[in-house]
Amino acid sequence: MEKELEQFRQEVERQRAGRRGGSGPFPEPLRAFAVRYLEYAQEKGDTVKAVVERLGVSEPTLQAWRRGQTPGSKARRGEQRAAPLVPVVVHPRKEEGLRAATTFAVVSPQGWRVEGLGLEEAAQLLRRLAC
Repeated sequence: MEKELEQFRQEVERQRAGRRGGSGPFPEPLRAFAVRYLEYAQEKGDTVKAVVERLGVSEPTLQAWRRGQTPGSKARRGEQRAAPLVPVVVHPRKEEGLRAATTFAVVSPQGWRVEGLGLEEAAQLLRRLAC
């Protein structure tokens, strides 16, 4: 986990480099890692303050990521927010007579779509997206 933490910190610094007026939104995989790291650290007895110091992000930012938000992304009155990606576990059916799908499509709440994936490719993509 410490290696991933160092990679996270380096990526945070890279994201911030060259940007004026703040760092802008961080990519979903970075936000997902930070939330997983917070949960991991809290299980070991660490405080949120200690975790944000190690991650190099502010506490409000980390808490927003924990809620599935990005800082500054508060929905306007009446405006729908896209739901965050939700982890799903897929178990193969052992029922005979059901024809297994040969390809899969992964669709995000933001609308991007990856089609034509085999089962292992789809699972690998979801793992890399930290789902």
